Amino acid sequence: MTNPEIDDYVREVDSHLRLRGRARDQALDDLRDALREAADAVDDAIAAAGRAEDYAAALDEQFGTADGRFRTILGMPNSLTRGIGRRMAGTFNPADERLLVPRVFGLGWAVNMGAVAVRLGLLRPDDLDDEVLGDAADRHLAPAQAVAGAKIGLAVAAAVLFWTRRHAVRAATGKPQGANLFFSIAAPPVCAALLTASTDQELPADQRVTMPALAATLATVATGASLQSALRPRGQLIMLGASLAALPIDLLLSYLPVRSALKRRWRTDLEATQDA
Repeated sequence: MTNPEIDDYVREVDSHLRLRGRARDQALDDLRDALREAADAVDDAIAAAGRAEDYAAALDEQFGTADGRFRTILGMPNSLTRGIGRRMAGTFNPADERLLVPRVFGLGWAVNMGAVAVRLGLLRPDDLDDEVLGDAADRHLAPAQAVAGAKIGLAVAAAVLFWTRRHAVRAATGKPQGANLFFSIAAPPVCAALLTASTDQELPADQRVTMPALAATLATVATGASLQSALRPRGQLIMLGASLAALPIDLLLSYLPVRSALKRRWRTDLEATQDA
């Protein structure tokens, strides 16, 4: 049985809600069901839920969509704004079903490796909470940081190779290499800054968990770009291979610390159950 007051309230929440996809539909269905269970006191039920705008804001806060959609330029998300830390966390967010999210910085999209992990059956959307993320960031980041450090070392070596061959590359291509050189030289320090920041316990755990993965991913791409320019400046194969290799690196270095934290929680819960 429908109730006009309940339906109107749910529609008003829907109009304010920024959340998208199946999570949005489920949240609205849950709200509708909860209000119908109190059908004998509809006014009280709606009053308890609060203003529709506030209820929608609470849902967006819960699902991480409180900031809404990003501004776009030519249809692409514009991430040239504040909120870099939040966008970093968004690159591994299992609770967000979107596969593509705005890039950490610049125009375009990045892959939400948390959504990839859910689709691969590695995680459930509700697996991560503040406790798991905190444990992952404080206890289980060292292997990911070590891999990221090695990747940064490779990027530095590739940049040095490109620098030593810059004149030969320019003579072979007839083009200045300023932009390519700038990226090759600038990328490793940016990666190193990300890696260093991942050790800062003052930063939110969800950001720290993604930082080694982002550093390794950027370093892998930078290595490919430098080697492509230095060795095969007229081709794209090396760069393509590096870009493809960056995807599983990003996934694994974000997922494995979280997996370790989850296993630790499960082991602790099992021991507590056995002791009881």
